[in-house]
Amino acid sequence: GILHSLHANGYTLATAGLDCTVNLWDIRNFTGLKSRSKPKPYANLKSAKSINSAFFSPSGKSLLTTTMANTLDLIHDAHLQNGLITSPTHRIRHDNNTGRWLSTFMARWHPTYTNEELFIVGSMAKPRRMEFFNGDDGNLIRAVDGEALTAVVSRCCFHPSTDRLIALGGNSSGRLTVAR
Repeated sequence: GILHSLHANGYTLATAGLDCTVNLWDIRNFTGLKSRSKPKPYANLKSAKSINSAFFSPSGKSLLTTTMANTLDLIHDAHLQNGLITSPTHRIRHDNNTGRWLSTFMARWHPTYTNEELFIVGSMAKPRRMEFFNGDDGNLIRAVDGEALTAVVSRCCFHPSTDRLIALGGNSSGRLTVAR
């Protein structure tokens, strides 16, 4: 499957998938294509294994990828690059091997947080936890765990319409965790 994210500029699209590549597209070039011609990405980033997700930060400064090569990659100003992006700005080692019974991890940006860009991702570490990272340098800000968090939270996100920092984590079993 393919997952995509649109940059804040409104025309740079990031796609990622099982082909181990993040592609950046200028969607303005999609109009007027002849039926047999295919658009080509203007930049791409390769990974040793498949890429679960690729999301631009709300400001558009960074592209965040979650890979099955056990990394979270931050690429600053990815939308300004051309050709092969040889390495990320920051590479974070992160155990993303959820196995066959759990949904894959997908690190997600906070949609509106203005003081600094941050992102969240689940963790295979014990005790089970959700991890918050700084979007500028990739440093772990905080890990939230507790006795109520008994299962891996494969999917995490932030509540978008509040001034308070509220994070949600869930998994394919239907278990939902709210951290505030």
